[in-house]
Amino acid sequence: MNKRVLLVGIQYHGQGIEGVVIENRGLANQEIGQLYAAAALFEYDVIVIYPKSYSHFIFGYETKHSNSRTELYDLKRDNNYHDFDSIFWYHERVSELQVAVQHGTRVIWLLTPDKLENFFGKRSLYMGYLNRLADQYIRSCTLYIKSASKLEIMESKFESYFSQLRNDGWNLCWYSAPQDNVKPIATSPEGFNLGVELIFDHRKYWMLTPPTSQTSIEKLVADACNLAKETDKTSKYHGIFLSHSSADKPFVRRLKETLHEKGVHQVWVDEAEILVGDSLIHKIEEGIKKTKYFGIVLSKNSISSRWVQNELEQAMMMEINHNNIKVLPLLLEKCELPAFLQAKRYADFTSEELYEQSVQELLRRLEKD
Repeated sequence: MNKRVLLVGIQYHGQGIEGVVIENRGLANQEIGQLYAAAALFEYDVIVIYPKSYSHFIFGYETKHSNSRTELYDLKRDNNYHDFDSIFWYHERVSELQVAVQHGTRVIWLLTPDKLENFFGKRSLYMGYLNRLADQYIRSCTLYIKSASKLEIMESKFESYFSQLRNDGWNLCWYSAPQDNVKPIATSPEGFNLGVELIFDHRKYWMLTPPTSQTSIEKLVADACNLAKETDKTSKYHGIFLSHSSADKPFVRRLKETLHEKGVHQVWVDEAEILVGDSLIHKIEEGIKKTKYFGIVLSKNSISSRWVQNELEQAMMMEINHNNIKVLPLLLEKCELPAFLQAKRYADFTSEELYEQSVQELLRRLEKD
């Protein structure tokens, strides 16, 4: 069966790729835009989205209004059927993309500066990404428009694309604070991002600087076509929330990485899950409620931290009252344990020699029945 690739906002004019069907289409409502609207997004194996303008992601291509500051008004004035809420069913497309990703579809986003319009409500180009976490990630970044060709390439699936940009040049990069779920794959000489691999809800996405020539578009599409479909990552382990003092973050980061490598996909750590603009208290509560196991990293730092104490007390109350949360003590260093944890068996991480043994004990506890 041929691989089906959807390009939104970029046009591919290269040679056919064996075993691949490439469609240049937009995200418009199929009832109105039958000639240019993509099929349901879960029909595709690979999706590339470049929302350079509203026209780019609605129709899939640039229109005469793409550079207008009142693009949405201009589109509607030309054709009343092109009213934004009629032609673009945002929530429907978001649902389609969620289902697509769950079934292994690979998604590549091409970065663009936002263009906001007050058109019967506040509209953003980033609606075209169809993903709230992608929107939040970009808004946490600082974008820089430049004219350059030098770049550093890390090992990734898009090495030929970035190699081509060395010849064609690039014009957009961005800075983002280090995050566990963001892996740079290409950078400018001063260390700004030109491409990153993102992990959202345990699924992999890519955010790339946009192509600057037809040749770089062809390289981008070729690299995207070579992405294997993401296999089902249903874990045999329950997730775990790791409560800890900020002073113990190096250990927590290491433990999270180890658990991921062992197959525990849901390891909830505040710095990886809380994005700019989120309510800290709300996200902590959400993290505790959506996991069965609450791991408390015990050290002299954590037992004196009021924030960790609050998290622990909340988890203990949920364990006592509802029996749907299990509190797991993870001993990082010898310290005086809280009274209500003294009767519990703990995983001992107090020495390097005990690390692997304690990880295995923790995995046995997290294993699903």
